[in-house]
Amino acid sequence: MSRDAQKFRREPPPELASVTDGWVVGPFHFYDVVVLSLVAFFTVGLFVVGPPLIIDDFYHMGVAQQIYRLGFVPTWDFWEYAPVGRPNLYPPLLHVAMALLMKVSGGDVFFAARVVKVATYPILVLCFWYSARGFTGRKAAFYSTMALASASPLLLVSYMIMPASLVLALTCLLFLTFTRKMLLPSIALMAVMLWLHISMPLLTIVALLAFSLVRRREGYLVFFLKVFGFSVLLYSPWLVHVAAHMSWLSSAQMPGGIFIPLIVWALGLPALVLSFRCYRADYFVYTLYTFSLIPVFFGYGMRFWVYVVVPVAFFVGVTLSKHVSSRGGKWRDLKIILVLVLVASALLVTPAIGGEMQAQAGTPPLLRLPPFLSPTPFLFLLLWPPPARSMITPDLLPIYLASGWIMVNTQPFQPICYMGSDMFDASAITAFTGRPTTGGMWREVMNPLVQMASHLYITDLGTVYVVGPPFATPPPSVPCTLAADFGPIKIFVRT
Repeated sequence: MSRDAQKFRREPPPELASVTDGWVVGPFHFYDVVVLSLVAFFTVGLFVVGPPLIIDDFYHMGVAQQIYRLGFVPTWDFWEYAPVGRPNLYPPLLHVAMALLMKVSGGDVFFAARVVKVATYPILVLCFWYSARGFTGRKAAFYSTMALASASPLLLVSYMIMPASLVLALTCLLFLTFTRKMLLPSIALMAVMLWLHISMPLLTIVALLAFSLVRRREGYLVFFLKVFGFSVLLYSPWLVHVAAHMSWLSSAQMPGGIFIPLIVWALGLPALVLSFRCYRADYFVYTLYTFSLIPVFFGYGMRFWVYVVVPVAFFVGVTLSKHVSSRGGKWRDLKIILVLVLVASALLVTPAIGGEMQAQAGTPPLLRLPPFLSPTPFLFLLLWPPPARSMITPDLLPIYLASGWIMVNTQPFQPICYMGSDMFDASAITAFTGRPTTGGMWREVMNPLVQMASHLYITDLGTVYVVGPPFATPPPSVPCTLAADFGPIKIFVRT
């Protein structure tokens, strides 16, 4: 343990000692009990609210459907952009886990989706707290976790089925095992991350490489090469597959946006800046991770501001435990005020620039708040509107009903022609039915020739057409009749 880390192991300051010294339950302290209780609330809250299916969920459910039905991981994505498809390049570990959940639940893809959607955010908070506790002690970890729990967009991207959120959680654990030179756990964590997501683990690896170069005299560079080498070896089967189809990969500009929780940045930024003065400390790896996330800004602007909250929140605990608590008198009173404000911002509302991001994930608005205020995840779940407490929300009901018709009236691998502006509907059909469609998601793997082939199939060979706005019918050249009407979604069959 570094000297800097040892400074965080001191007893609670006098102003808190009388309150917390008696609160010890087994290996857990008062601070631990509060955090674990919050994690339990997030788990129960997410289970109660559904959570609703949105955006990325449909793609991952669709892949899990194919693995469950085939019994193996297909390397060609034939269920999107039929009839040609495209390479299946998304690392399949989460999809395999979902397929196994489907197997134990009798093929219920909704059960598999719900387990992942309910568990991801609590796992992220738990891994973050455990990592911060290992680096800075229970008190600082408590402050950091309160800061993390104030950012509702982090909840919103985590209750989507998004392997990147799990990578974010495992990154926190990997930083702890790596700095402690725990070889096997570090190899396992890095390998799992590589099998979860195609790009996010690279940012973690960059941060660890930079940390290893800074601490190379302590043998970290050699340790990094061991961890990296063995984890890549474990990942090599899929890596070879990705490399063979590298020409299919391209960058995709996703919607921008900004989210800056003011209290988190105000309390985290001082320690983040001052961390360059103690770069020999183990927690300096979080500093390097902050900068390694910058590439996300250029392709996924919204996600950058959400993901960067993780390392900035970590430094909130460092600021309060190392810099503010090292002074007495009025500084001690200031710390009490800051801690109370921090806890309030984790449980009620938090000042934020870009708080409107809470609605971008498709969740109904919960509170009418003034500008620059955002509800916290705790309040978000506590006041979730009862009508929206379901995986199938009213706006998703038409495509869900259409999928039920498709299940009854089509063959298992019969391509479904989708015509509409919302390509998420095409992925939802595959997610709910397992049928391939002429639409698809994940724009990072795309080829114009594939889209042309799908268009030709629609006009010449299609048999079942799901039509949504702005279209009213299939192309005029297709002889067809209306088979089912679900409001904005209609089903036609070729005659």
